Amino acid sequence: MEHKYEEWQQQLVKCIRCGTCRSVCPVFQAADNENTTARGKVKLLEAVSEGKLTLTPELQARMSKCLLCKACAAGCPSGVKTDELFLSARRALAAQNGLPLAKKLAFTGLTYRKLFDLGLKMGSLFQGIIFKDAPDGRGKLARIPLPGAGLGQRRIIPPLATTPLRSRLPEINKVASPKARVAFYTGCMLNYVYPDAGEAIVKILKAHDVEVIIPAKQSCCGTPAFTSGDYRVGRYLAEENVKLLAAGKYENIITGCASCGAALKHEYGAIIEDPEVKQLWEELSKKIKDITEFVVSRGIKQDLREVRAKITYHDPCHLVRGMGVSKEPRQLLQAIPGVNYVEMKDAAKCCGAGGTFSMAHYDVSRTINDWKLDNAEGTGATILATGCSACRMHITDGLGQRGSHMKVVHTAEIIAKAYGLD
Repeated sequence: MEHKYEEWQQQLVKCIRCGTCRSVCPVFQAADNENTTARGKVKLLEAVSEGKLTLTPELQARMSKCLLCKACAAGCPSGVKTDELFLSARRALAAQNGLPLAKKLAFTGLTYRKLFDLGLKMGSLFQGIIFKDAPDGRGKLARIPLPGAGLGQRRIIPPLATTPLRSRLPEINKVASPKARVAFYTGCMLNYVYPDAGEAIVKILKAHDVEVIIPAKQSCCGTPAFTSGDYRVGRYLAEENVKLLAAGKYENIITGCASCGAALKHEYGAIIEDPEVKQLWEELSKKIKDITEFVVSRGIKQDLREVRAKITYHDPCHLVRGMGVSKEPRQLLQAIPGVNYVEMKDAAKCCGAGGTFSMAHYDVSRTINDWKLDNAEGTGATILATGCSACRMHITDGLGQRGSHMKVVHTAEIIAKAYGLD
């Protein structure tokens, strides 16, 4: 592990303890505890590298109190890559202390693609046994507490789709006179939870005369695994996806999930070790585009239908800071006739989801989410658009708990409506 500490030192030495991270860290603002800041975590890792601390379970718990929202890295005046540093630390801690059994089983299950797919399809049939409808119909509530899955009886989650996206659509979605050929990497959430948003993406691409291939053998992007420190599973999934996507002759790889897109475009670079696969990824990463980024690059259609709605937009962390996509969703929304677009305060601030963070630290994530909801509702908008399914799920939970009538949708669903494709 000596080499790992040397790798850490390259980042640790840059930190000047200025505390800028305190002003942007949602977890610190919610918990008011210095050890939740990037500066505090850097100090702890420095002590480990100097032999003053060891990789204990207590340290592992502290390192888990991070949303990986990248706000500290983006705002650091010294250029400390805190997001990469903390992922590396989680990897070392998981190797030393292991992971909770529920996570280990879940992550291992991701590597068995067909079994995972069958399990979620079966889950959609029998979810009524474990979950009941939420009072406002937005989703489901657990009938009994499920702490191993991070579910209490007040948390609203979306139901699994009766028919997943990749079962609804053919693998090859043809157009009469194709101007481009792309692959659509659906990820898990658009496939199993929000297939309507996935269908909207395919319809939009076809409206631009783009042939869409939805590779049937694509796997989970691996983000839940490697962000928890399980690089064995994360690497396996990354390499499987890269080899699959690199084998096709695609102009672009289209994503509709911020976390999937950031993983494919950037984060795989720190996970993949096989030199040949790494080389494939380096070429593939140049082709990754979010759906809004791709549409703007092809040219916004001029014959858009009117959509009469007051809309605001939430920037997913992995889209705005992970993929550098921010202006494109706004350009598309503002181009639609009838849309009254209103920018919310702190639109690019994390909503508190953070993948498995909201499962392990639900109360903190809810506090952070409430700030987001206050800002969203303060616009007077009736619709909140976003490009991340995890954000959509978490924000919808918060809105349901406060009895708000605001609706959360994927940006692509609004674009499809303006295209007359809904």
